[in-house]
Amino acid sequence: MSEFSDYELQLLSKLPLDIALLANNYRIDILNAAEFWDEPPFPENYVPELVEIYYEDAESPHVFIRNGKLEDYTLIASETNAKSIAVQIDHQWAYIQIEGQEILNRLGGVVLPEVIVDLPTLTNSALGVNYHG
Repeated sequence: MSEFSDYELQLLSKLPLDIALLANNYRIDILNAAEFWDEPPFPENYVPELVEIYYEDAESPHVFIRNGKLEDYTLIASETNAKSIAVQIDHQWAYIQIEGQEILNRLGGVVLPEVIVDLPTLTNSALGVNYHG
């Protein structure tokens, strides 16, 4: 694991060995999990302002929800399930799953929004147009 910085190695040392070893193939997701490993779950009835869902090692979210309104959705051009899924709630990593294994689950008492979708946003997302209204 010599390609990891001292800071990254320090983060990885917080994780169980089997999870830390996944960093060789899922570097970003595992480092994100390590960063929030010691943080408590969200409190009961926590209503998030922002929910972002990432598939694989994407730099921007595939699903972006603000105050219960779907603002952006990127279709995944894959016939197979994503190998990793990461959910960020209000700028905190809350859930990470890799190859079907739950790595981090801080969802706790989060109340997930009933997403409101308007047709222009969905159409723009399907056509690959980035729109943040």
